[in-house]
Amino acid sequence: MAMTVLQTRVDSETKLAAENLFSSLGLDITTAIRLFLKQAINQQKIPFEIVPPKKQFSAEVLAAIDEAKKISRNPNVKSYSSAKALFEDCE
Repeated sequence: MAMTVLQTRVDSETKLAAENLFSSLGLDITTAIRLFLKQAINQQKIPFEIVPPKKQFSAEVLAAIDEAKKISRNPNVKSYSSAKALFEDCE
């Protein structure tokens, strides 16, 4: 398979922190990025949950987020495939 170059720019602090993390896992940054890309393709999505840094939220908001996660994972909670179905059920 032909190889190509992928370049990206990040601030020095982010690069150093990523290099330190990946090095502790036995990876270099190029391999870590390649793993991310392969997993995104395999799963057809971002292969992890994207959340803002928790320091931006109050304790009340963090508790609400945790509650929402628990509810969304509970198989006994009724779910809807669309907003229309939800609104119809509310009538």
